[in-house]
Formats: sequence, structure tokens, C-alpha cells
Amino acid sequence: MTRAGRGTEAHEAPPEGRQGGDTVEVQERPAPSREDGGESPLRRRRVVAAGGALLVVLVALVWLLSTRGDDGGDAAAASSTAAPTAGAPDVTIAPLPPTPTPTGPTEDVDEPPASLSEVSLDAPAAVGNGIVATITAIDAIDGTAVGPGNIAGPALRLTVRIENGTSEPVSLDGVAVNLYRGSDRTPASPLDDPSRVPFTGMVAPGESGEGVYVFTVPTQDRDLITVEVGYQAGAPLLLFTGPVA
Repeated sequence: MTRAGRGTEAHEAPPEGRQGGDTVEVQERPAPSREDGGESPLRRRRVVAAGGALLVVLVALVWLLSTRGDDGGDAAAASSTAAPTAGAPDVTIAPLPPTPTPTGPTEDVDEPPASLSEVSLDAPAAVGNGIVATITAIDAIDGTAVGPGNIAGPALRLTVRIENGTSEPVSLDGVAVNLYRGSDRTPASPLDDPSRVPFTGMVAPGESGEGVYVFTVPTQDRDLITVEVGYQAGAPLLLFTGPVA
């Protein structure tokens, strides 16, 4: 009995004479309560669920707005495309001016004009409408070369007279005079000799005008020549033919 009691006393009362011993204090921390700011698991689940629902609503709202924006853009584009057509002013096309009535011959210009019967070199040739042409002189000269393509040499100089027997003035600006050599009517080259004076200007009714033309014609090719005179484009051609002495 005495031993047991001693052991108990030694366990309950630590010896006072222990040197360097520390005293350890143990404190208990109370569990957090709602008043201290703690959250329960149920409350956290509710917050997460509410946040997810809000996110779904926002996504749906963004999709709806973007869809309406596309439709509005298409409608605006269609409206802007149709607007110029609806608001465009009426365009009035002015009528074309009337085609002027031709005053000269109306035959097709691609077709050569008709030739009248040949006359001798010293005879008058009549068109039939009051215009009469006559070769008043044929001179053999030594032509002078003037300008490119001209060759000086033996030539014939023709003086042609045109009488206006009509009742209206006639223009002589379009008179054409040509000369051909031989029976095959080889064209003779016109020569820009200084004595050349083509027809020009107007001839009044009852008056006449003259023109001078020079052609290169070798001496041996003068046995038969043909002179062709057209007083205006499309008019019948007057032909003079014969030898030149």
C-alpha cells in the first residue's frame, strides 16, 4: 500500500526541483460559426448554380443580338441598293436630228458613174442637164517635175472649159479630169507642172469656167488618147477620144 501511494503522488505533482523545464499550455480554438464569416457547403452550391444560370442567359442574349444585327445589315444593304433606282431622275433622250436631204447625185458611191458616148477631142460633150464640157486646147510641153513622185519629161497640157447651162450656180471644186493612153486606156500620170490650174469656185448660170491639167505622155503614145471629165461626184462621165498631132 505504501508503494502505490508514493507512485501516485510522484505522478500528480511534478518535482519542483527540475531545472530548465518549460511549461506547455494547450488552447482549444472554437469552430467557425456563420457570425464569424464561414460558409456552409449548401450555400456554396447555390452560388455556383446561380453563376452558371447567369452565364447561360448572357450567351443567349449575345447570340440573339448578333442574329438581329445580321438581318438589319442585310436589310440596310438592300435598302441602299434599291434607293438609287427609286430616287433616280427620269432621263429623256433627245430625238436625233433629221437626216439632211442630199443635193447631189444619190447613186451608190461604190459604183462608178455611168459614161456617156465618146466624142472627138475637139467636139463639145453634154451631160444632158445643161452642163457642157469642151477641150479648148491640147499642148505638147516638156513637163517640169514639182513635188515627190513627179518626173520631168514629155507631157500634154489640156485646157478644159465647162459651161453652166442650168438655172442654178454650179460648184467646180469637185471636177475630175483624167487621161488614158492607147486602146487599152493605160492611165497617164498627172504632173504638178507650174502651169497646172485645176477647176475651183462657183460658176453662175450662163457662165463658164476653165481648168488646166498636165499629164506625162511619151511622144510615141499619143496616137490615141482618151480624156475623161466628171464635173461633180456621181455625175455621168464625159469622154473625149482621138489622136494628138
